[in-house]
Amino acid sequence: MTNISFDRYALGIAMKSQWTDAEDLGQVGAAVGKLNTYGVAVDLPEGDNAGVAALRAALDKFRDYMSMAVLEYSDACSLLGSGIASYSEDADSTETYNREATRTAASRLGVGEYF
Repeated sequence: MTNISFDRYALGIAMKSQWTDAEDLGQVGAAVGKLNTYGVAVDLPEGDNAGVAALRAALDKFRDYMSMAVLEYSDACSLLGSGIASYSEDADSTETYNREATRTAASRLGVGEYF
């Protein structure tokens, strides 16, 4: 098996402390992952609502994949200089931090119930 390693210092990548795109994208990715898709379609008064259920399931998958994609962009920003140098060693705690920061921001904005 081949191991791939990335040395940001050997490539001359330096952290830019004024850039916040990695953190911002991380919080957006966490927020997208918490969006409620249930209310986008109303159950029909008759029938098995298979179409409504299929739409909700498709939206759930789209939400999850979109969240993962945005979080990957956040990871890339962290690795390529705008984030913290230690990010690549501890990606999971960074994503946990972003989820918690998103909940805090949503509560301050009065939309915490949506997350």
